[in-house]
Amino acid sequence: MHGSVSLTPGKTCKDCGQSFEITQDDLAFYGQVSPVFNGKKEIIPPPNLCPDCRQQRRLSFCNEFNLYPGICGLCKKRTLTQFSPNSGIPYYCRECWHSDRWDTLLYGRDVDFKRPFFGQLRELKVSVPSLALDVQGELQNCDFVHYAGSSKNSYLIMHADFCEDCMYGYGFKHNRSCVDGFYNLKCELLYDCVDCHSSYGLIHCQDCINCHSSAFLRDCIGCKSCFLCAGLRNKEHCFENEQLSKEEYEKRVQTIDLRSFAQYQKCAARRRKIEKNHPFKEFHGHNTENCSGDYLVNCKDTYASFDCENVERAKFCYQVVTGAKNLYDIYQYGLNFQESLECTISGENSYHLLFTLGGNVSCSDLLYCWYMENSKNCFGCVNMTHKSYCILNKQYTKEEYEHLAPKIIGYMRRTKEWGEFLPSPLSLFGYNKTSAQVYYPLSEKEVHMKGWKWDQEESPAPEVKRTIDAAQLPDNQKDVPDDILNWAIRCEVTGRPFKIQAQELAFYRQNNLPIPRRHWYQRHLDRFHMRNPRRFWKRVCAKCAKGIETTYSPERPETVYCESCYLKEVY
Repeated sequence: MHGSVSLTPGKTCKDCGQSFEITQDDLAFYGQVSPVFNGKKEIIPPPNLCPDCRQQRRLSFCNEFNLYPGICGLCKKRTLTQFSPNSGIPYYCRECWHSDRWDTLLYGRDVDFKRPFFGQLRELKVSVPSLALDVQGELQNCDFVHYAGSSKNSYLIMHADFCEDCMYGYGFKHNRSCVDGFYNLKCELLYDCVDCHSSYGLIHCQDCINCHSSAFLRDCIGCKSCFLCAGLRNKEHCFENEQLSKEEYEKRVQTIDLRSFAQYQKCAARRRKIEKNHPFKEFHGHNTENCSGDYLVNCKDTYASFDCENVERAKFCYQVVTGAKNLYDIYQYGLNFQESLECTISGENSYHLLFTLGGNVSCSDLLYCWYMENSKNCFGCVNMTHKSYCILNKQYTKEEYEHLAPKIIGYMRRTKEWGEFLPSPLSLFGYNKTSAQVYYPLSEKEVHMKGWKWDQEESPAPEVKRTIDAAQLPDNQKDVPDDILNWAIRCEVTGRPFKIQAQELAFYRQNNLPIPRRHWYQRHLDRFHMRNPRRFWKRVCAKCAKGIETTYSPERPETVYCESCYLKEVY
């Protein structure tokens, strides 16, 4: 796909003004996925925005973390929702949304060829009840999860699937008993870890694979019972990268009480100091073939992509995991997702989705749809399940659909909407409440200058007996009373109050860990900033001086090696 070096003339992004390239292979892909009606292919034109601006636009539709208490519009029971109380967006709880007590076809309408299509799509979206939270699969005791599925006994996990007894996790897949993590896959009993795979019993570790019963590790593989180490391979009983006997190691570790918040922070700072003496590979990931990007695992022919696992033939993809092929410009998720372009949070056995937000569970041939399940051959539809041959939620025959769809595309060409994702002003959320603000932060003034929305509304404070500053907590968790479950703690960074849950407190006590001083979302941001940005810089390998392209900017203090030199160093 990306291998061709012949380029079309450079384009200028209509948003940021930066120039960007479109290869002949890119054009071939757009032609490959272009829809066909009545035997005629409706060619998708090349994009008018650069890859970053396209990604920013998709992210501006995703509210992954700002949740509010609400009331189901159908059964009137209390529920958690992604929509703020003043948004005016109708929503149902999951049980009601999937019930036969209402019909999305009753909201159907004709296409108005005198107005832009995108405006009609948004008007439909805000009239049809949405899911209070975006969740899939079988969920047991998971009332407070979002963009998650097929999990059990979990709380505030996002972009997560197949998890059990997990809390405060992002990018969790096939995890059990993991708390406070970012992109941990196939792990058990992890706390405060970032990008750890197939591991057990880790504390504050990052970029580790197949590690066991260890703490404060960075870039270690196959290690067991190690503490404060970096760059180790298949080691046991190491402390600060020094090989010890089992008895010496256990004696050293027993002097450290991680129930103490101060001691925990001291160890975290020590790990950061140890890392400075450790060379880093030019990119994160393993088992890749013909790829470019960062945090890629088991990928092939995947380019300019980040945080992808088991992906083949893809470009400009982010957080696509558990199997995907032939994709361009996708933000989340995967699970056997194929032949699609410009989508957000879509997948699970879905095929040929174009410019769609939330195409889930065996969807196919969707165009400009906005949250669909088990549906196919739909154009401009919202919040539907088990439907086909619908346009703006109105039912048509196959013949009628095949006749009307190309007519709409022709009209969208004239309005300059065809081939574009929905513009950010049509988002249901304020820019500052979306994932776009995390990756592409803007001030309120900058957001308004772009004509986008800003949302000042905050989630209500928890109802508690008392609220204390984080600094008032006892240093050692053993001195914290059971009554903390009735308190709110004021975050030491944001001042935002948060509660400790009973399941959470039990985890800290069972694993000898301190009580956190920061709100769970601030802890997520802390872990986010431990990772490299999704941007590349040109550097030279610190060992052989070979030119490399890496997510480590030149002014950073890390020593960065090309892959070849790095492998020679650590093995």
